[in-house]
Amino acid sequence: MAKEKIWRIELTEHQLMLMARCVEDCHRFMSGQMEMKNSTRILEHPRELWHELNELQPLVTPGISKGASYDWAGNHCPNREQKEFIAETYYLYRRIYEETTKERAKTENFPLGNVYLGETLRCKDSGEPIKVERIE
Repeated sequence: MAKEKIWRIELTEHQLMLMARCVEDCHRFMSGQMEMKNSTRILEHPRELWHELNELQPLVTPGISKGASYDWAGNHCPNREQKEFIAETYYLYRRIYEETTKERAKTENFPLGNVYLGETLRCKDSGEPIKVERIE
C-alpha cells in the first residue's frame, strides 16, 4: 500500500469545533444514535426531526434492538466498512475534543473526571494518528 499524503489545514477554533461536531454526528448516526443533535439542534423543530430520524435506525443498524447502538469502535457491526467508519470517525472527533479541552483546562477549572481530559481510545480500525495543536 502506498504511503498516504499528509495534509495540514488551519482553522479557527470555531471552524475546528464545527467540523468535530459534524464528524461526531456522522459517527453517532452510523453507530445507531440517529438524532444528529449537533447539526439539527439549530432547526425550528429538532425534537420532531429526532423522532423521524430514529425511525431510520433499523436501516442503519439491522439486527440490533431499537434504541441500541454499536460501541465507539463499531464492535459487533456486521458491515466491515461501517465498522471502520465508526472507529475512524470516533477517533477524529474525540482527538479534537481532547486537545481543545486540554487547552481550555490550562485557564479554566475542569472537573477531574472530564472525559475529554483523558487519552482518546484507539483500536486497529482507528486510522492513522492525527496531530491537533494550537498554533496561536
